[in-house]
This record gives sequence, C-alpha cells and structure tokens, in this order.
Amino acid sequence: MSPLSITKSFLELNRLDFRLLSVIEILMAKHEFVPIEEIVRFTKYNTKKIEITLKRLRKMKLIYLAQKHYLGAALTFIGYDALGLKALVEKNVLAQLGPEIGAGKESNVHLGMNDHGEEFLIKIHRLGKLDFRATRRSRTFIAEKRHLSPLYQSRLSAEREYNALNALYTNGVSVPKPIAQNRHLIMMEIILGQDLFRIKRSDFGGEEEIAILFQNIVQEVKKCVQHGYIHGDLSEYNIRLNEDDFPVLIDWPQYLDTNEPRAVEILTRDCQNIMNFFEKKFMVKIHYEISEILKMLD
Repeated sequence: MSPLSITKSFLELNRLDFRLLSVIEILMAKHEFVPIEEIVRFTKYNTKKIEITLKRLRKMKLIYLAQKHYLGAALTFIGYDALGLKALVEKNVLAQLGPEIGAGKESNVHLGMNDHGEEFLIKIHRLGKLDFRATRRSRTFIAEKRHLSPLYQSRLSAEREYNALNALYTNGVSVPKPIAQNRHLIMMEIILGQDLFRIKRSDFGGEEEIAILFQNIVQEVKKCVQHGYIHGDLSEYNIRLNEDDFPVLIDWPQYLDTNEPRAVEILTRDCQNIMNFFEKKFMVKIHYEISEILKMLD
C-alpha cells in the first residue's frame, strides 16, 4: 500500500477502530484468527456493532476475516502499521509519514517528519515477505521459537535492530542514530551520502584513498566486535558513505553476539565479503589478515 493510502486509512480510523485492532493484536498471541466471540467478550461491545466495524476494517485492508469453524479476525501488515504509527504519533516523535524511498526483501523504508520539520527514516520490518523456513535459518532469534506470526517475527526483528543500533551508537560506532521504535517500526537518522556498492573507482583520487576507506571499514568492524556485535550480513549493500565519505554500517537485525557458536564463521564471511568487493570493484589487491580481527573473539 502506498504512503498516501496508509495515511488516508490512518486518518479515517476512530477510537473504536483502534480499540478493535489493539484487541485483535493482543488475542493473536493465542489464535491465528481471533474468534469474534472473544473480541466481544474482551471489549464488552455488542456483537452487531463489532461485526459492522470489522467488516469496514476488512474493506480498508487492515484485517483479514476468515470463516472456518467460526468467524475470526487477524491483523494485516497494514493494520499493524496503523497501530505502530499511532504509537509513534502519541509519543510526539512522528507527525507525518512520507514516501517510500526503499524496499528490500525484509523491510520498506519511508521518509518521516516530526513536528519541528526534521526529517528521518522509518524502517518497516516485514519478515513475512520471506519464506518462513528461510527466515528461521537466517535468524537464530526466530529459529528458537516454534510458532511465530509474520507480524511478531517482524516486531522481534525491529526490536533487535533498534537495540543493536542503540548500543553501538552509544559506544561511538558509525551506525545510524536510532530515534524510536514501536512494534515493527524503527525511526532513525538519515545518512546523507551514497551506498558503497554505487561507488566507482573513478570516484577515488587513487589507490591510497581506496585503502583508507577499506581501513576505515575494518576499524568500524573491530569496534563492533569489541562491544560484542558481529553484523552477520555485512556487504557493500549494507554500508553507506556519509557526506565526509566515512563508512556507516546499516541494517542490523541479523547480528550475532560474539559469544555465539557461529561467531568465527560469520565474522570471517563478513570480512571476506568486503575484501572480495574491494578487489573486484576497485581492482586493487587487499592485503589484510582476517585473523587480526578474529583474535578479538578469543
């Protein structure tokens, strides 16, 4: 759904609408589709009023309604968006949702603005876009849990990334500054500049500048490890160069703790990805011992 449609739906919702969306969210902890009878019992509204409201929410694509052995309701991602956006508005950190500026396998990114006219990014995690089995393989925090809806997977992913960004930024690592998080939404600063994978060899003055950039990335990786974090998916697609051409490490939901069993394997892969990129893209031979970073895990 477009940002205009999300905003329009959000503005059309009333107090009862949000009450029902919240109740469905709570009761989805026990049900794939929440029985209407339970919603009635929980809210103490009459059945007819709830059924009329639910049908309108379905028409707005905020919920699913399914007739199995009973009539049940479940949130869609759009309904979950509405709850997350409402919470950020009530915290006075969000005033306006802007256009989508990026979409990946696991998230969508929008511009946002607060009451002071300051712009930032809103990253919306959507792990349900992926194959569930593939998600379990790549996300250890999900693999440990048996039954997780795509909505709750996305919430865990956002919480995890926000906590990592908060810890790393506080300790002086070059990552985006986190601003707020609610459900599957994260607000963070905009990194003005360009993605590493878009940089061309001709953008550098010579091999010395290329070597400096590589060493700056290595130093940030070392700082991450020093504070107990391994990116887990580091590549040229997860590094941005800011306006000073300094690397900023982005996209942290797949991070590993340095004491996890696969820490050496994953850290080696992260480092090798960057070395391979520099050698292929910039046609330079990178002389660096990955063991120098791995020693930090001892």
